[in-house]
This record gives sequence, C-alpha cells and structure tokens, in this order.
Amino acid sequence: MRLNYKKALGGLSLFVLASPVWAAHIDSATWTVSQPTSLGSTQVKPGDYEIRAEEGQSQLTLFSKGKMVAQVPCHWTQLSAKPEYSEVVVDTDKVTQVKFGGRTQAIDFAQ
Repeated sequence: MRLNYKKALGGLSLFVLASPVWAAHIDSATWTVSQPTSLGSTQVKPGDYEIRAEEGQSQLTLFSKGKMVAQVPCHWTQLSAKPEYSEVVVDTDKVTQVKFGGRTQAIDFAQ
C-alpha cells in the first residue's frame, strides 16, 4: 500500500485551516489587587491574578498562581474603540469592567 503524500498533505492542510473555526477565543488580562475588591459577588484579596473570559460565554474565571479561585457571572459589551492594553476598571473597590487589549468587546459588571 502506497501513501499518496499529496492527498495526505491536502487533508492535513484542510484540518489545520478549519481548526480555528472550532476553537473558542479566550481573552486574558493580568490584575494586581492592592486592597480588598469585589468582582461580581466575589470578594478578592490583595495579590496578583489572571482574568480569563471565553468569547461569548457569560462567565469570567479568576486565577491566582495558576489555580482557579473564582468563576463570576458577567456579560459582554461593545466598545466604541479598541483599547491598546488590557485594563481592569475599578470604582470604589468594585470592578465595573474588564477591557482586553486589541478587542472591541469588554466584560461589563455595571448593572
């Protein structure tokens, strides 16, 4: 049995090109908390965190030292312009929005 390299390469190319269609986009931002802050209904202690959110999902995940510490309900909102950098917007010790650098969508907690 002889393997047809052109067919195998063509099939592999098709798979690689189609893979991004199935893969969800995950946004992330680093966040350093200097005083107790609330993120949704979760109280966050001072420390270094990573925020991750999957595009189109209604949950944000908070990590500390590589371990998940909270999942918080959220909703996406459209921004008028793409921010250059990721930013966690805090108002009176409460997170109101998370903007991801280069994206026109942000996580919004304001009710």
